[in-house]
Amino acid sequence: MINAITEDWTRTDVIMLRADQTGSLTQSALKPLVDHDDIFSCLSKTTATLGPNLKKFRYQVEEFIRILGLLDLAAGREEYINGVLGVFHLRNLLVDLLIEETGAPNRGGILHLNRLITDEQKDLLTSLPPAIPNRDSMISAHLAYAKAYLPRARARALRLGMKWPERFEVATWAKLSKTLSIQRPYDLG
Repeated sequence: MINAITEDWTRTDVIMLRADQTGSLTQSALKPLVDHDDIFSCLSKTTATLGPNLKKFRYQVEEFIRILGLLDLAAGREEYINGVLGVFHLRNLLVDLLIEETGAPNRGGILHLNRLITDEQKDLLTSLPPAIPNRDSMISAHLAYAKAYLPRARARALRLGMKWPERFEVATWAKLSKTLSIQRPYDLG
C-alpha cells in the first residue's frame, strides 16, 4: 500500500498485489491502474452478502458493556483523560452498530461515514455530548452513549436471534449504581 498526497492535497492510495492476494477484493472497490495479467476481470463484481457476523457483534456488545463498567474505575481514580478514551471507544462501537443497521456493502475508508448512515443516525451521533476530561462530563457522556447504544444493540440481537449478555449488563449496572449512584438511563420496555 502506498499513500501519496500531492502539494494541492490530492490523495492517492495505491495497492500493489499479486493475484493470490486478491481473494477478498471486488471490482466495485477498486480502480485498476496497471493490470497486465487482467486480474481485475477475475474479481467478483461486488461483495457477496454473507449476513451479519454474530461472533463479532457479540464481542462488540460485550466490549461496550465492559468499557461502560470501567467508568467506576476511571471516576474513582480520577482518570478523566482515560475516561475520554472510553467515550471514544463507546462512540466507535455505536458507529459500527449504526453502519451494520444500514447494511452498507462496502464501507470504504474512514472518511465515508456520511454515505453509510441515515439522516436519523447522523442526528443521533451529533446530539451526543462531547468527551470532556472532567468527572461529570465523563459520566454523562458514558450514560448518553449507553442510552443510544444498548437498546439498539439489544433490539438487533433479538432480530438476529443472538442471546443477549443479560447477566453481564445487569452486573455492570449494579456496580455502577453501587459505586457511582447512577441508574440505567433507559427502560427495557
